[in-house]
Amino acid sequence: MTKFVHLNEEVVDVLTFPTPERIEFCQSDRWVGYTRATRILEQLDQLLTYPKTLRMPNLLVVGRSGNGKSSILERFASRHSIQITAEGAPVAPLLHIEMPDTPDESELWSTILWALGISHREKDPAALKKRQVKSALQYASVRLLVIDEFNNLSNAGKKAADLLAAIKGLSNDLKISIVAAGTQAAINALNSDPQMKSRFEPAPLDRWRLDAEYLRFLASYERLLPLAEPSGLATREIAPIIYGMCGETIGSTVKLLKAAACFAINNGVEKIDTRVLKSLPWTKPGEWDDVARRL
Repeated sequence: MTKFVHLNEEVVDVLTFPTPERIEFCQSDRWVGYTRATRILEQLDQLLTYPKTLRMPNLLVVGRSGNGKSSILERFASRHSIQITAEGAPVAPLLHIEMPDTPDESELWSTILWALGISHREKDPAALKKRQVKSALQYASVRLLVIDEFNNLSNAGKKAADLLAAIKGLSNDLKISIVAAGTQAAINALNSDPQMKSRFEPAPLDRWRLDAEYLRFLASYERLLPLAEPSGLATREIAPIIYGMCGETIGSTVKLLKAAACFAINNGVEKIDTRVLKSLPWTKPGEWDDVARRL
């Protein structure tokens, strides 16, 4: 056991798995509680237990695409699953949905109803579906409505104002908090309703830098990869290469580490070193224009 001190204890057993199962383990999502994510989870926990007031607080989790917004929300949702009371009634602390690609009020209500498992006619009037939504949320004791891809509001055009009014009305009527997550376009969408915007506290996921926090993330993630030898991902030799290949989003870094670990296992290397990183078929974020020009 002491031979594999570079791994978390539960990962050591994976070293004995057949190669396909080790590869599958590497490709699966793993949670690393870096500082900013942990703080946002704490803010979400506080909203979940916030007492019902005249003006419920809301949170906007905002950042670049691929910078961990959805992962944080999914982590939070997994910690607060639906419970069933002794009487058989559902208790859902939160409801997690995605804003439709080109939303309108009717489609928003349908999205919420489907997320609650409620069959309905999508062509029903929006007012009817709204009443169904309010009744169902009350019945399930939902305290928090989590809306991912909130930036899709920018695709709604003139209907965006109606959507924001509908969300605000739902919060007012049921005394529930709203958690929205999206890219910078989510901020632009809220700008169209200053009153609604004032109800949200921004929780930004800043661009990643090659700093101590990034190195801690690399070191933590290395402990989750079933490789028999230490890679030293956070060392001065390896970390700048990883950062240079991935840019400023954590999603790209995780994608690279998964691919590198699978490559190392398939080639019997058992660690991620400079040779592995240079051997990977990998397109850096800034190289996409070069790819397009070659077509």
